[in-house]
Amino acid sequence: FRSQDKSFCVEGALNHVFTRGTAPLCLTPVSCKTQLGSQKVSFQVPQVLVDKINRGFLEVNSSHPVRTIKEKLSAGLSQDFPLHNISSCLPLLHQGHPDGVCPSNIFWITLSPGEAPSTETTSQGLGNAVLCPHFGQDTDKNVQEGCPAPQQFYLRPSLLPHAQAIIKERSFSPGTLQLLSGPVFRKCRIAPHSTPVFHELLLVLAVSRGTESSWIQMLVDNIQTTLDSLHQGVSGVKPSISLQEPTSFGAELNDFAAFEGQLGEIQHFLCVGTGPEPSGSCVGVIRTAPEEFKSPELVFVLASLNLDLLAMLLCGISDWRMLWTSDRRFLRQFPEGELRLFQSFSLYPPSYVHDVSFWVPDGEEFDEVAFHTLARRVSGEMVVSIQLRDNFQQPGTGRRSLCYRVIFQSCDRALGCREAAEMQLHLREQVQQQLGVTLR
Repeated sequence: FRSQDKSFCVEGALNHVFTRGTAPLCLTPVSCKTQLGSQKVSFQVPQVLVDKINRGFLEVNSSHPVRTIKEKLSAGLSQDFPLHNISSCLPLLHQGHPDGVCPSNIFWITLSPGEAPSTETTSQGLGNAVLCPHFGQDTDKNVQEGCPAPQQFYLRPSLLPHAQAIIKERSFSPGTLQLLSGPVFRKCRIAPHSTPVFHELLLVLAVSRGTESSWIQMLVDNIQTTLDSLHQGVSGVKPSISLQEPTSFGAELNDFAAFEGQLGEIQHFLCVGTGPEPSGSCVGVIRTAPEEFKSPELVFVLASLNLDLLAMLLCGISDWRMLWTSDRRFLRQFPEGELRLFQSFSLYPPSYVHDVSFWVPDGEEFDEVAFHTLARRVSGEMVVSIQLRDNFQQPGTGRRSLCYRVIFQSCDRALGCREAAEMQLHLREQVQQQLGVTLR
C-alpha cells in the first residue's frame, strides 16, 4: 500500500496469517472389547478418554515426541544396564480397589450387562483391547463420579502392579533392569501440566542389599546423560535432573507427584528444570519395593517416569492437550522423531471466561476432582482453567455456596464465542444433575 501524500508509519503494525486447522472432533461413544481368558467382554470407554485410547504413540511407526524420548532413554540405559524390555500386552483393566488411592482419582468401569467374568477368568488379566462404536449410555452417567462400580473394575492408574507381578514371577541378578511402558489413567484437576492420561516408563532394577544409593545415583546419571543428548537438538534452557527428598516438597506437589504418594512410600522425586524450586517440575519418582518383594540378597528399585511431562519440558510445550491433538501440524514439527522446540499454532488463541455458582448439599463434602472431570467431558477438553473464586457460608442456615471461574480455550483451533456459551450452559445442567448441587 502506498500513499501519494505521505509515507505510512509501520511501527507496531500486525500481519494476520490464517491457517486451516483441524475440524472439531465429533466424539462418538466407544466400547472397548477385550479378551478375558476364553471369553470376550466389552466396556464403554469414559467419554473424556474416547480420543485418547489406543492412539499408538509408543508404536514402532510413531514419530510422536513421547516415543522418541522413550526410545532414547531405553538406548541410554542399555549402555550401562542389562536391559529387558517388557513388550507383551499389559492388562488395561484391574479388578478390586487400589490400596491407599482416593476413589475420586480412579476411572471406574462397568462391564457391559451379562459379561461380568468369573473370578478365575479375571485373574488371567485383560488385554488385546479393540475399539468399536457404541451408542449406549456414558460410563460416567452409570457410575457416580468418584465412586467404585459394582463390579469393581477400573482403568489402570499405574504400571506398578505389573512390575510387582514380574518381581514375583521372575528371577533377577544384581544390576538387571526391566523396562515397562504404556498409558495410565488418573482423574485430576484441570491445569496445563495435569494429565488425566499419560505414558509411564517404569524401570525395575534389582540391586544387592545395601547398595541401593549407588545404583540409584548411577541410574540418575544415565538419565541426565540422555537428556543432555536430547537437548542438543532442541534450543532453549538446558535441562538438569536432580533428586529431591519428599520432605523438601511439603504441600507443593503437582498432581503427578501427589498421586504417586498414594501408591506407596517414595524415597526420591526426580525433578527436571533449572530453577531452585522443585515444585511443578517433578517428572518421576523412585521407590523401593515393599518388604514382601525383597529377598535376603536383593532389593528392587522402582523408578517411574512421566514421559508426557518430559516431552513438554524438553520441547517447550505449555499445554498437555497439545500432545494429544489430532491436528497434523503438531507431528509435522517432529519429522522422523526429531525433537524440536514446539511452535504454537496461534499467538493469540481466543478464550472466554464464565462463572458458575451453586449451593453444596448439606453435610456433604464437594468433590472438586469430579467437578473438573465433568467439565472435561462436557467441553471436550476445551476448559483450560477452573479456579475457585468464592466460598460463602450463609449465616443462620450454614448453607455453603461455591463460585468457580471457568475459562474455555482450545489448544489447537479458534474456539467460537457461541460454542463456549453452549458449553457453559451444558456444564450448568450437568453439574446440577450429576453432582447434586443447586444452581444460583
